[in-house]
Amino acid sequence: MKEKIALFFGFRKGGISFDKYSLHAVLLGLLLIILFTVYEIYILEKSYTLAWSGAVIFLFGAIIRITARLQLGKLFTFNVKIMHDHKLKTDGLYTYMRHPGYTGLLIEVIGWCVFFQSWLAALATILFLIPAGYYRIKVEEQTLEINFPEYKEYKKKTKALIPYIF
Repeated sequence: MKEKIALFFGFRKGGISFDKYSLHAVLLGLLLIILFTVYEIYILEKSYTLAWSGAVIFLFGAIIRITARLQLGKLFTFNVKIMHDHKLKTDGLYTYMRHPGYTGLLIEVIGWCVFFQSWLAALATILFLIPAGYYRIKVEEQTLEINFPEYKEYKKKTKALIPYIF
């Protein structure tokens, strides 16, 4: 049971890591969003008229992110790495977008910002999380292109974050 929990949360030993900093950049962006939100809530005393719509947006993003993680199964890791039994994932949500986990995370963060009406968190999203996510996607895509020749073809026919658009 402990192994299944560890796999779900992306803690898998072994493999070859191709990344040193993108996880740290994404986590820093998320930390800033949380800190700015706490600042706005407790210092600026916001009202919560948009709370329910933000909660629904957040939940929608969480469903996408968790579904993507479950579909990856043991292939999911927090660090960008290729495991000895790694296979390119192109079905499920990955039929429609190459990075559904990041799509879900971005939707969650938008829901967070709406729920808490946090302009500072929205600013942190734009200035820190989106660039960090872009960097992380580039690291992942370079890693996949190096290790899976078929990834270039998959990349041509599947959008990165938003099906049929981007």
